Amino acid sequence: MSSRRRWIRLVLPIYLLLLVASHLVQRFWDPALTPRPEAIGATVINIPEPHASGPDPARTVRLAFLDRGPVSSPLPPIVLLHGSPGQAYHYDLQRDPDVPTFIDRLSAGQRRVLAVDLPGFGNSQALIPDYSSRAAAYAMRSLLDTLGIERAHFVCWSNSGAVGINLCDIAPDRMASLTLLAAVGAQQAEGSGSYWFEHAKYLAGLPLVVVLPELLPHFGLLGSTGLRHSFIRSFLDNDQRPLGAIMARTSVPTLILHGRHDFLISDWAAEFHHHIMPASRLVMLDASHFLPFLQPQESATIILAHAQRHDTPGVEPLTDYENLAPRAERAGPARLVDHLGTHLRRWGPITQILIVLLLARWKPETATLLAALFVAPGNLDFGVAFAGLLPGRLWRGPELPDQRRNLSWLAGQTVWTLVALSFASISVSLTDPLSRRAAGWALVPVCIIGVLALRLVRHVWTWTGRRRILAALTRTLHHEWWPVYIFYTPVWLCIPFMLLRRRARLVFTATNPGIENGGGFVGESKSGILARFPVDEATILPARLIDGTQPEAAQTALDLIDADPTLGGFPIVIKPDAGQRGIGVTLARTPEDVRTYFQHRPGPAVLQRFHPGPRECGVFWMRKPAHLDPRPIHQRDGFIFSINRKLFQHLEGDGRSTIRRLIWTHPRYRCQARLFLTRFAGRLDEVLPAGQSLLLSFAGNHAQGTCFVDGRELVTPALEAEINRIARSFHDDGFDFGRFDLRYESDDLLAQGRGFAILELNGLTSESTNMYDPDRSLSWAWSILLAQWKHADRIGLERAAAGTRPLSLIDFIRLVLG
Repeated sequence: MSSRRRWIRLVLPIYLLLLVASHLVQRFWDPALTPRPEAIGATVINIPEPHASGPDPARTVRLAFLDRGPVSSPLPPIVLLHGSPGQAYHYDLQRDPDVPTFIDRLSAGQRRVLAVDLPGFGNSQALIPDYSSRAAAYAMRSLLDTLGIERAHFVCWSNSGAVGINLCDIAPDRMASLTLLAAVGAQQAEGSGSYWFEHAKYLAGLPLVVVLPELLPHFGLLGSTGLRHSFIRSFLDNDQRPLGAIMARTSVPTLILHGRHDFLISDWAAEFHHHIMPASRLVMLDASHFLPFLQPQESATIILAHAQRHDTPGVEPLTDYENLAPRAERAGPARLVDHLGTHLRRWGPITQILIVLLLARWKPETATLLAALFVAPGNLDFGVAFAGLLPGRLWRGPELPDQRRNLSWLAGQTVWTLVALSFASISVSLTDPLSRRAAGWALVPVCIIGVLALRLVRHVWTWTGRRRILAALTRTLHHEWWPVYIFYTPVWLCIPFMLLRRRARLVFTATNPGIENGGGFVGESKSGILARFPVDEATILPARLIDGTQPEAAQTALDLIDADPTLGGFPIVIKPDAGQRGIGVTLARTPEDVRTYFQHRPGPAVLQRFHPGPRECGVFWMRKPAHLDPRPIHQRDGFIFSINRKLFQHLEGDGRSTIRRLIWTHPRYRCQARLFLTRFAGRLDEVLPAGQSLLLSFAGNHAQGTCFVDGRELVTPALEAEINRIARSFHDDGFDFGRFDLRYESDDLLAQGRGFAILELNGLTSESTNMYDPDRSLSWAWSILLAQWKHADRIGLERAAAGTRPLSLIDFIRLVLG
């Protein structure tokens, strides 16, 4: 029996047992979440069944409410409506017996307060045909009719704001006033601002919110089935498109009481509602969404003052904006984010999704963090961000070559996108005060740390992910693995001073006048360089150029392999004529390998005789400086600046581990896991027998898996003399500076200047690759790098003085840009 089947047989009974226990607990726990009416003193009445089109007198539904304060009070009562999910009982929750609840505070002035369970929630009718805010507004009018209440102050929290606004349209004469307490309003300020996108979002959430939790043993932590059903239906059945027009024309005195840090309904939404409601007053508090619980006294005081002003009909409403929590001034990048956010929310969900999708296709974690910067302040809807991030990740595809696009991968991407965006949005909100420091520039390190944290959290849960973290640490801590643009920092810093000293002349491009493109700065032809050595130079491995752009390139190459005995037949090396860092170097063993190469890599290519080695090294040669050899530069001998050994890496089998596992467990090989996983994609599940070795690469290039170590001990007078002879044989003495890549039989023969063959010669931008020795320090590596470029500048200066023309800045830029 496989381990997977054993795991299923073990886990499945446990899961089923927990699922049954969860449903049993929910069966008895739900009454505790929603206390029965008699337990909390709630009143239950029957009203006509409400619909968005009006009440149906032929059918009735149950409506429950808490009734506090004197029923006989002459003052218009306050009617409290809850959000979704929610219930009236929440307004009467008492954390401390000595501290009055929100209802108590509102009824303290001998005013009657009704806290109503909206239809579908709490102790009201659970299953109803219409959960829309319009239907709920008709239910509230029926409540007033049943209780004989002429006018009432409606305090609508969160999602019930839509109920209060609809009531302004249905029965404005029954409303003494309206308070939008951290409440929704116009469609433009709701989520994405699009009715269709919002309802697509809620429709997609219906099975996730209602059905999926039934399959999870959550023991009531995700709420009852009825509560989840009412919650999603209250959004799905709702239509906020007419609300903006109602708000603009209503004369009902309205108080908009909002928290500056409301993460569910943004502060700008409250300001927008105040802008379009001529009869509204806005009070902005230093608070979040949960004003009735976290700021009960302050909220109740403001609401009561508003109600008292409008107990008598006809009093002119206040229309000011009392900003008790001004926005903190932001500068630098933080201010830029705010500015972009105000524009982003105007572009509509389609444009927003496309922007996020493209960013996620490029850098998923970076896109997640950037999206969170706009989600947290409410400038980008969470659903819109998710709708862009997930397709972007799916388009990007699996991160590793051994991963496949299957159902489990899709599920993992979906869950992680949801978790990552939630985590990032919450983190952005919590670190907002920190982001404002240093004139807003603190946002930059906060974002960098955030992206790194997302990557860490993503990988830490799996065995492979933890190996990836270790590999990332290794690559970060040692210069051997650093990208060129970071490792070459000393060179970038020196270039401006070199240009100043040389009067803006790129004199180093005068080096190697016999090699095209500024002495081999970029894009030089490998075959063209080798062709400039004497035809009878025995140390140069025979090579032939093939025009890979031609349809018959593969056949031309095969004919040449058969016809030219100097190429040695199969196996044969094929590589791009202008390759960089070993990319595309292939050892073709069969005619099919040749066809495959030209099928995937159209372009000029070099066929070269294969040398079995088995060893390889890089010998960096340059001409001597003038103080050591006073002859003109083109007549001078040179010296070996450095040698690096190229150690081909092998996997050693243990008889138990797969090739995949051997790669990930090796402290070095996992640093280039992507390369090796691709190279051995068809063998990753193969178990190597104990003691068996697998060669990971044959090309002597670091980027292709070879390890570089300093080989200074290989330098001998005999080898230096032979390399000097070969370098001086270059056509017209046009070679001054570069690296020979050699294959050789043994160290002893190499020391005698024998038993080696030259694979290629690299020009100006060739590297003294011993600086990538993993056992050497960064300071040592940088000293080698700077010394190399110092010599290039010196040689170029002498060549320029002798008449060689360096590249102009314009030509140099054109060359680099291709």
